[in-house]
Amino acid sequence: MKDLQSQAIAASLCADWETAIELNTQILAENPRNMNALNRLARAYTELGQKESAKMVYEQVLQIDKYNSIAIKNLKLLPSKNGTSDLSLSPEDFIEESGLTKSVALIKPASKEILLTLNCKQIIVFTKKGKLISVNKEDGTYIGCLPDDMSLKISRCIQSGYKYSACIKSTSDSLTTIFIREIKRPNRPYAIPSFSRLTPLRDKRPKSK
Repeated sequence: MKDLQSQAIAASLCADWETAIELNTQILAENPRNMNALNRLARAYTELGQKESAKMVYEQVLQIDKYNSIAIKNLKLLPSKNGTSDLSLSPEDFIEESGLTKSVALIKPASKEILLTLNCKQIIVFTKKGKLISVNKEDGTYIGCLPDDMSLKISRCIQSGYKYSACIKSTSDSLTTIFIREIKRPNRPYAIPSFSRLTPLRDKRPKSK
């Protein structure tokens, strides 16, 4: 059962909604009161534009738990939900390249209701938020923040002319990991890869005696 649940979660993260429906239906055949599977199933129906089916499943969740926040919120959003046809996904293949890429677990995460709406490879954007870098959806919805040290590194690099692409690598209702790739480096001497052990733009010129 655990393996089936993992597959169902993975299908949702990859926006493979047909497979998500099949897998969650199998889970529910064994345990019709599995609310996580019910919510995943309702979301899959929603993303495929099958709003009536999604509504029926969310209502089933509320019959089991009338205070279920995910079902309550998504039922309210259902009339305006048009699926993920307009969702921007990155072509990222998550191949690590030394110095050029970095997987980062976010801190100060958004609510689980927001985290559960994320998709694997969904494009995200960075916004300066005090001393931290805020990670947001393209529509501005807050997801979380880069850790202190990574926020400082990315802030300094962006100010120096570095540019990045970033997307969701994995997510759950409490933890989101993003994948960052350096896509542009300043055209100046001594600029090094962003995630090198050395400090980017560190001046390596020999000191005059």
